[in-house]
Amino acid sequence: MKRVGDDFGGVAAVSRIRSGCEALPNDGQCPICFYFDASHPDVRRILLDKDPKGRELHIARCKCAREEDLKAARDHFRYGQAQLPASNRTFDSFNPKPGTADMVDAARRFVDREGPRMLVLVGQTGTGKSHILESIGRQALNAGRTVRYDLTSTFLNRLRHTYDSDAGDDVHTLMNWYHMQDTLLIDDIGLESSTPWVQEQLTTLVSERLNATRWTAIATNLDKGRLADQMGERLASRLYATNPELSEVALVINTAKDYRL
Repeated sequence: MKRVGDDFGGVAAVSRIRSGCEALPNDGQCPICFYFDASHPDVRRILLDKDPKGRELHIARCKCAREEDLKAARDHFRYGQAQLPASNRTFDSFNPKPGTADMVDAARRFVDREGPRMLVLVGQTGTGKSHILESIGRQALNAGRTVRYDLTSTFLNRLRHTYDSDAGDDVHTLMNWYHMQDTLLIDDIGLESSTPWVQEQLTTLVSERLNATRWTAIATNLDKGRLADQMGERLASRLYATNPELSEVALVINTAKDYRL
């Protein structure tokens, strides 16, 4: 993809960050004006790290003004920043097997805005949980919503990366960006190595999404006991909050066998 400096000599410095620093992310660049989404957390972090006063951020900001250009730019940012895998999985392409029916039904209700706003899919590896998360994401995107899909390890690595930055509000900005996504999809909770920091970040993310009643779907291979041992009692309690009086979480146990076997 083109970068700002390719065609706009006067702002070439925006894309050619000083030696040793990151390039600005492709999913934050507008395909119409070739400038950037100033709300993208990585765009903000990189440019504020270079210039804490925000001048580089102002220079790099998307310049689209016409209504049709703005809509096209926003749609581009929505789809790019969702970070859905390139597999193009959908509900229609899902191959149902014994044990998957409840998972598919719950996911369809979730994406149609029915029932609890947190969906937790539990099942062994290779039983279609990731396919269903991606299906939710694509349908939500097509409905005009903001979406973010991350492996748990990707989210944690992204969060860790902010600690290497000189911009003081990076962690807060990044977490706030995740909290503001209409539909958040977190895959494979429990596969990463556990530390008190990991437990705290994941518990905070889940708790704040629950408190804000935002739509969140999570997949894990771990039952409640193993999740508590691996990730802590607090997180396990929130993800397995099946008390019908609370109506916080729709928990689905996928009993299918590994599709790869």
